[in-house]
Order: sequence, then structure tokens, then C-alpha cells
Amino acid sequence: MIDHLKNLARHSSIYTVSTFVQRALGFVMLPIYTDPAFLASRSEYGDLALVYTFTAFMNIVYLYGMDAAILRYFFLGKFKRNEVYSTGFWGVLANSLALSALLFVFAPQLGDIVFGSYKYSTLIRLSAAILFFDSLGNLPYLILRAEEKSIHFSAFRIGRFFLELILNILFVVILRKGVLGILYANLIASVVNLIALLPYQNKYLKIVWNREIFKVLALFGLPMLPNGLAYLTVEVSDKFLMRFLLNKDLLGLYSASYKFGSLLLLVVIAFRNAWQPFFLKIANEPNAKQIYARVLTYFTLIGAFLIVAGSFSIDYIVKIPIGHGRSIMNRTYWDGIKIIPIILSAYLFYGIYVNFTVGIYIKKKTRYMIIFTGVAALVNIGSNLFLMPRFGIMGAAFATLLSYLIMAATIFIANQKIYKVPYEYGRVLFILTYLFVMIGIYYLLTPNWYQRLGLIVLSPVLFFALRFFRKEEWAYLIKLVKKS
Repeated sequence: MIDHLKNLARHSSIYTVSTFVQRALGFVMLPIYTDPAFLASRSEYGDLALVYTFTAFMNIVYLYGMDAAILRYFFLGKFKRNEVYSTGFWGVLANSLALSALLFVFAPQLGDIVFGSYKYSTLIRLSAAILFFDSLGNLPYLILRAEEKSIHFSAFRIGRFFLELILNILFVVILRKGVLGILYANLIASVVNLIALLPYQNKYLKIVWNREIFKVLALFGLPMLPNGLAYLTVEVSDKFLMRFLLNKDLLGLYSASYKFGSLLLLVVIAFRNAWQPFFLKIANEPNAKQIYARVLTYFTLIGAFLIVAGSFSIDYIVKIPIGHGRSIMNRTYWDGIKIIPIILSAYLFYGIYVNFTVGIYIKKKTRYMIIFTGVAALVNIGSNLFLMPRFGIMGAAFATLLSYLIMAATIFIANQKIYKVPYEYGRVLFILTYLFVMIGIYYLLTPNWYQRLGLIVLSPVLFFALRFFRKEEWAYLIKLVKKS
């Protein structure tokens, strides 16, 4: 078991680095994006948040579950890998061409729906171009994941980050193009990314269209489309609704702090990139379920520690001065910091949800996933409509937490019926209790900086003192210490 866990940890850590670097652009540029000299107001930052909301939704439609289907039938299926990949690729290409054409034609109308004005049609058309190249550019990454080439995967992600960073400096800082400049940078980076990855497709991409394979891929992938849209509803509906229930100024405030809260999402994405190939690969081993159970325990433990450390330190991190009277986050956005621990906790439950997808994938029950995400989406919309007018951005944050909690709970119930895994319930419950106590201390007692530092440092001691770790884990930890 230890060897399998070490392999998962190794690939997850590499994916974590690349995912953080890839998503780091928003954090690196945050002093610029929140500076009125470059984005004139919090309302304009709100426009940027709406662009990301729109592209996130459309990305699901562009791929329509084909990425998950390709990855699944790479490992478990009767077809040749190159036929699976080629059929899926051409299917995505055809769909992307059709959708981008529609977005170009109806850009003014979509601009009015998303942003509240026809004048935003240029943002819609730029988004259509980015979505086209990104949907195709994401497929070669499936090959790198399937072949466990995590270093290659990371190298391309990091390369794209530096390219986008340079282009953002050019278009936003030097040319002062605002949100348009951010999209220009994204589009150019998307095109370069696709071209750079083409050689890695040569082994699998052929002029092949297998109708039988496409039918199998579609039957697996299409149920992921409503599931993906429902998940995105949980993820971004608060930002869309905030334009109507509050205003774009508060949306900008909320989105800037939400970006820090979503740091744990990057960990979850990195974990998912390693987790799906990993659990499919060992699915037929006799102790697979015991490994899956242990992974959940370790994931929850690491996630809880990250949330506590992040929550207790973020108030000071965002205020670090970076010269010329600027800080990491402009002081006009500091009022939104209070949502960060709630958003971090929400993404822990999303990570737990990802853990619970094991049985759904192995037993090919993806059609049920819309139930979990659909219920969570309805809870999200309803709780936002109720909480946001009463509690502002804190209401939106709690709606997000509640939605992910519901999503994790519903998939757990279903997963245990179709593929029962002996999870370590007592240990996971202990970790979650620790987390909720620490978050309660943060909000109710508002500890000062040295009290926060003390709580962070003493947290591991608490787990050791209460004998959380088992004998084999102790032995492995001692071995690591001696080795280091």
C-alpha cells in the first residue's frame, strides 16, 4: 500500500506545482488587477469575473465529457488507444467549431445576458476564440496524464504561465488595455500552447473516426455534460447572481478575495489529475479499496492543515507591501478577506467529493453524477437567493460551502451502494472536528498574530498527542526523518 501511496503522492505533488504555477497568474497580477490605474474600478474587476464565469460554463459544453471518456477508455476498454483518442479529438474539434461560430454570431445578445449590455460583444468573441483553442489544447494533456508524464505536463503548464505573464504585462501594464488586454494575452497563450503540444499527439492522433467508439465515448461522456454544468452552477452562480442581487462593485470585492479562497481548489485539481489515472490503474488489485480509504484520510488531513494555516495567515499576506504604496491586494478590497476561510473549507469538501468518484468511474455510473451536482446546484441557487440579500458576500460564501457539503454527502451515499469502500470514518470525523473548531476560533475569538502562529504550530502536536497516526504510519514517518 505504501508504494502505491508514494506513487500517488509523487505525481500529485508535481501536478500541484504546475497547477499552482498555471493558476498563479491571477495572484501575481492581483496587485495590478486591483489597482485603479490598470482596472479602473472594482466594477471592472467584476467584468473580469463574469468573463471567467462565462468561459467556465462554456468550456464544459465544448468538451461535453469527452475528456473524461477518453481518459477512462485509455485504461478500461477493448479499443486501441489511438482509435479512442483520435475519435474523441475529432468529435471535440467538430463541436468546438460549431459552438464558436454560434458565439461569434450571437455575441451582442450574449453580451447583454452576461454583462448587461450589448457593448460587450468583443469580450464574447474573444472568449469564443479562447474556448476553441483551449478545448483542443486540453486533450494532449490527457495523454501526458495517462502515461504518467507528470513532469512534461508540469513543464507545459509552467511555460504557459510565463508566456501569459509576459503578455499580461504587455497588454495590461504597458498598453493599458484592461480586461480586453487580459483576454488578448489568454488567446495568444492558448494558440501557442496548442501548437507546442501537437508533437505529443502524433503517437495517438490519426485520421480515424470509429462510430462504435464514438458511441461508447458519448454514452460515458454526455452524462458528464449536465453534471459539469451543474457543478459550474455551484462554482460560479454566486458571481452571476451577485450582479443582480448586489452589484458589480461587490462582485469585484468578492471575486478578489475568492481567488485566495480558491487556493485549495488548485490542490484539489492537482490531486484529481493524479487520482483518476491512479485509481483506474489499480482498480483490479485486491487491496484497492483499502488504498482508496487511506487516500481519503490523508487528503482530508492535509486539506485541513492547509485551511487552518491559510485562514490564520491570509489577513497578513494580502497586506504585504510591494512598493510604491501598493500591497499584494489593494486596500479597497480588504473588506472581502473575511470570506476566505469559508471558501477554503468549501473546496475541502469538493476534494472529498473527488475522492468519492471512484465507484462512479469504475462501475460506469456517470449518469448518476447529475443527481449529486444537480442537487448541489439547486441548493446553491436557493441559498444564494436567500442568504446573499441578507448577509452580502458572506451569505454567498456560506452558500458555496453548503453546496459542496451536499455534493460530497450525496455522492458518498451512492458510492457506498454501488462500490462500498471501508473508509476510516473515525479518523476523518476527528480531522473535520479539528477543522471546525479552528475556524470557529478564527471567527469568534479573532486571535492576534502570535496566538494564530501558536495554533498553527501546535496543530501537528495535537494529532501526535492524541495518537491519530497508526503504527505503520509512525514507522514510515520515523524512516523519513532518519533518511532526511
